Amino acid sequence: MRRPLTWFLVLAAVVGATGIAAACRPPEPLRIGVLLPLSGPQDRDADEVLDWAAETVNAKGGIDGRKVELIYKDSAEGDIKDLAQGFIDDPSIEIVIGPETSAQIFEIAPTFTEHEKLLISPSSTAGDVFRAFGKKRFFWRTCQSDVAQVRTILHVLASRKVKKFTLVYEDTAYGKTFSEWMGFFATEREMQLLDVVKFQPGQRDLSGVVTRALEGDPEYVVCAAFPQDSVRIKKELDKRGGRAKLLLTDAAETQYVLDELGDAAEGLELVSPAADPDSGFEAAFEERFGYAPWDFAAPTYDAFYLAVCALASNERQKGRQGIEQSLADVVSGRGPKLGWDGIDAAVCAILNGESPDITGASGSLAFDGEFGVDPLQTFYALNRVGTQGGVRDFRTVDTLDSDESLGYGTLASGAAAGRTLASAEHSELATRGVAAFVPGAKGDSWAVVVATSKGWENYRHQADALAVYDTLKRNGFGDERIILLTADDVPESAQNPRTGDVHNSVGGRNLRKGAVVDYAGANVTVANLEAVLLGDRTAGTPTVLETDGRNNVFLFIVDHGEPGAVIFEEDTRERALSAERLNRIVETMSARKRYRQMLVLTEVCYGEGMALDIDSPGVVCLAGAGRSERSFATNYDGETGAWLADDFTYQALDVLSKEPQISIADLYERVYERVAGSHVRIENQRNFGDVYNTRASDFVAP
Repeated sequence: MRRPLTWFLVLAAVVGATGIAAACRPPEPLRIGVLLPLSGPQDRDADEVLDWAAETVNAKGGIDGRKVELIYKDSAEGDIKDLAQGFIDDPSIEIVIGPETSAQIFEIAPTFTEHEKLLISPSSTAGDVFRAFGKKRFFWRTCQSDVAQVRTILHVLASRKVKKFTLVYEDTAYGKTFSEWMGFFATEREMQLLDVVKFQPGQRDLSGVVTRALEGDPEYVVCAAFPQDSVRIKKELDKRGGRAKLLLTDAAETQYVLDELGDAAEGLELVSPAADPDSGFEAAFEERFGYAPWDFAAPTYDAFYLAVCALASNERQKGRQGIEQSLADVVSGRGPKLGWDGIDAAVCAILNGESPDITGASGSLAFDGEFGVDPLQTFYALNRVGTQGGVRDFRTVDTLDSDESLGYGTLASGAAAGRTLASAEHSELATRGVAAFVPGAKGDSWAVVVATSKGWENYRHQADALAVYDTLKRNGFGDERIILLTADDVPESAQNPRTGDVHNSVGGRNLRKGAVVDYAGANVTVANLEAVLLGDRTAGTPTVLETDGRNNVFLFIVDHGEPGAVIFEEDTRERALSAERLNRIVETMSARKRYRQMLVLTEVCYGEGMALDIDSPGVVCLAGAGRSERSFATNYDGETGAWLADDFTYQALDVLSKEPQISIADLYERVYERVAGSHVRIENQRNFGDVYNTRASDFVAP
């Protein structure tokens, strides 16, 4: 009769012991993923910096008694997507620090956004990352884009009274930002960018690259390349002699450069990210590790700072809001200022319901107010190679706040460098006056719309052309007066998840449906375009302009572009649409009286150069970029990995849809004020007539 009681007592004792054990068990740690190179040539001991930061927080009890645990994955080992998926599938991890490069961001950030997990990169600096992932809330970085570095480099050159320089860059995501923005800031600084010379990483022979770079007798050659190619460029320049000095970008700041160049490295200069000189981070780092911090050490520490503060905010909210909102709350804090060395105090303050204004080792951690992603401040070091005590290394000769290089270009308060607009004084709109050219009575308008490039990577070009075509149709144009030339391979591309569709905005309508293409694929050639414009009908060109001196003509061309040329996919470079050839075509149209007035829009890099020679009466040209500038893509679709539009075209069509009766002059000014990173140009306005009163609708409506 006692046995049931005995078993009851035993069971009670076991349950009681289990309860006591559960009560004594420490709470589960809060885990942060890390996806950075931890081995190989790109290993910069990021784990040491992150462990240091984690120790500081955990020594004070972690986050509300929960330790912070770092879960490392080496991005130098294995496929970046597979490694990222491991973090995506782990429900205990909401934030990942990494990855290292901008190319990796494009591979994994859309998946993190889809699964509502945060990525915080300390070292990806490409400018297009900001445009692609701005406003999407799940990607942030603790370094500014290289747009700020470009601006800082130009600040250094301007302080030395440099007037002429050349850019040499490698054809990678890293080099792209320098090529995109160097011409823009050179224009703002009123400096002459003589040439933008591209090469492939590891290209066998760089002698031709250097020969071209030295044309025009530049005072400086700015080189944006990784260490191996930077060394080779330096050696080629040394062979030539001359006055051109070399200035390198941050990617070249390695021991490899010093070892390979030896004595030839003496005096070599470069610009690279640095810690806030007033933060005390550099001294603390050197005391702990015994060497000076590498260029992204401070942003790496700050990535952890943001992550741990976001987790603290999320803990205080009991997970009632998303982790992305927790981080947004953290970076908008305007309470007492707490620096990188107050990371434990910041966590405590957030848990107590306060909103401290956190400042990192790399500077202010205030971010772009509309886009997020980019901080508003970065410090850069101007470093020069020198030898002291038998040790040769990069020595800082000046530390520059990125804010010091402001004042060139227009940047709204709270906007990151990637949103810099052209300043008003560089507008090229002529003074109002009496028009020298007075057109006759207007008849019907005609349009020729040309997208010359093919392939999925050029999705936006075909989308631009279809968006222009769609605008014309909605304005009342009939297909008999629109001639559309486009490769038209994007709709049926194997990479297109929406077979048959083309969109110029995420979630927008299908622009390809119902479009009548007159010339597609291999028929999109310079010769065919010339025949179309001149009205030379043949068996190969059955559809041409049927215009005379009463008809307005609208010509839209979109492609990649090179200085002074548009390279059609189906033509050789020798048969490109050069600026000279376009001018000859327009002159012939004028002589044959094939237009009343003509509006030309070019959405190509270096587009201004295509119109500089055009001086025929009654023709005005709007270009999306200056003669030394690149044009920019916009509307990135993370699902398809495609840019859906170009900024100049997208903005111009938006203005036209909202102000259909706008004058050409006002259209120019509106778009000039809205396009970031390039100076929209208007050419031949004095020979056109009255650009201030001629309506754009005279060309884009029948």
